Amino acid sequence: MHDTVRILACAALAGLILAGTPRGTRAYTPDNHELYIVQGARMCESAHALRIGEKTLAGMVEGVREPDKKNRHVLQMVKQRLEPGSYGKQRDISDQRIAAQALHGSPNPTRRRYTGSAGDRENLNKAIRMPAGKLMADRFELDVYSYDTNQAVRNKILISASQFLCVSLAHRNETQSARKFGNMLHMIGDTYSASHVQRSAPKGTPGKCGTEKIEWHFSMDLIAWKQHVPADEKNGDWRFRCITEHTSDLMKLWIDGRRAVAREIGKPAKLNRANQNVKDAMILLCNRILREDADVLERPAGGAAAGYSSASGTDNWEFFKKKKADRPIQPVGLTGAEEAEAFVKRINDRLKKDGSKIAFWYPPRDMKDLCRGLDHGRPLPAPLRCTSQEIDWAMQGSGKVRSMWIPARPQQ
Repeated sequence: MHDTVRILACAALAGLILAGTPRGTRAYTPDNHELYIVQGARMCESAHALRIGEKTLAGMVEGVREPDKKNRHVLQMVKQRLEPGSYGKQRDISDQRIAAQALHGSPNPTRRRYTGSAGDRENLNKAIRMPAGKLMADRFELDVYSYDTNQAVRNKILISASQFLCVSLAHRNETQSARKFGNMLHMIGDTYSASHVQRSAPKGTPGKCGTEKIEWHFSMDLIAWKQHVPADEKNGDWRFRCITEHTSDLMKLWIDGRRAVAREIGKPAKLNRANQNVKDAMILLCNRILREDADVLERPAGGAAAGYSSASGTDNWEFFKKKKADRPIQPVGLTGAEEAEAFVKRINDRLKKDGSKIAFWYPPRDMKDLCRGLDHGRPLPAPLRCTSQEIDWAMQGSGKVRSMWIPARPQQ
C-alpha cells in the first residue's frame, strides 16, 4: 500500500515538474532572471536617465535565460527531486553540469568520500582537514572534501564575468552584445538566490544594497532539490531588491562602456578601452556585489546550509514517517592541490571525448584574490584583462562567442 502511494505521489510530482513553471509564477529558474532584467532596465532609466531599447532588452532577456535552457541534463535534476531515501545523500552531477555550475554562481561538487584503497589513502594524506573547532556542531556527519576554496570560486566568477563583458563591449551586433551581457547577469543573479548562496542581509533599515555579504557558496551535489525551486521563486525579499538595483548599476556601466568602445578606431584601441570599462565593472562587483570576508574566502567551498542541504527533512520521500531534522552539510577540508588539478583535467578530457564544445577550467587554488588591491589607480589584474583574441572574435561576430561557452583564456 505504501509503495503504491509513493509511486502515485512521485508520478504526480513528476507531472508538475515536467509541465514547467505555472503561468504567472516568477522563478530564478528562469523567470526571475527575466524579471530583474526588466525591472533593472526601468530603474536604470529612472536613476541614470539611460533608456534601453526594446531590441537590446530582448537580447539581454535571451542571454539571461540561456543558461537555464532545457537539455538532457535537466532529467538528472528531476530524478534527484523524486529520489526516495535521499536524506544526506551526495548526488551525481553530470560533466556538463559541473562545467556550468560556476556560470550559476556555484562551486564544483565536493569530492566523493575517500575509501580504503591505496590511492585514496595516499590522496587523503595530502588533503587539508579543517580544524575541529571550525566545524559546525550540528553538521551532518558526511566527510566530504572540496576541490576549491571560496576564493577560487569568486576568482572563477570574476574571470567569467570579465570574458562576458569583453565580448559584449566590443561585439559588432547590438543584440548579440546584449546576450553576452545577459549571460553575465544570470551568473551574478544566481548568487542572490537562497538555493545557491547564503548571504548576510544588507545593513540598515531598510537594508542598504551593497552592504550584504556572501557567507556560503552551495554545491549542487548536496542541495535539497525540492527546496531549490521554492527558494528561486522568491522575488519580494531583499535579495531580489538588491540584485535588481545592482543590475541597474551594471547596465549603466555596460551602456557607457559599449559606447566608449564603439568610438575607438582599431582593435588595439578597442582592447585598451574595453579593459578600462571591465575594471570599472570588476570594482563594482568586488566592492558591492560579491563581498566576502577573509575567513569566508579561506574556507572550503560547497556543501549547503540546514534547510537547503540534502540532510534536510524536506529532502526525502519516506511517506508516513517522521520528518527528519534539517542539518547542514559542511565540507571537512580541501583535497590536495594536485588532486584538484587532476579533477579539472579529468572533467575537461571527458567533455572533449564526448565531443562537447565546453572547455572546462578553474583558476589555480594559489591564484591571488583578484579583488584585493583592485581600484581605479592600479592596473587590472592579468587574469581579468580582455585578450586581443576575444576582442577580435567580438568585432568579427565569430561563432566562437555565439553561445555562453566562450573559449577558456590561457592560464596566466
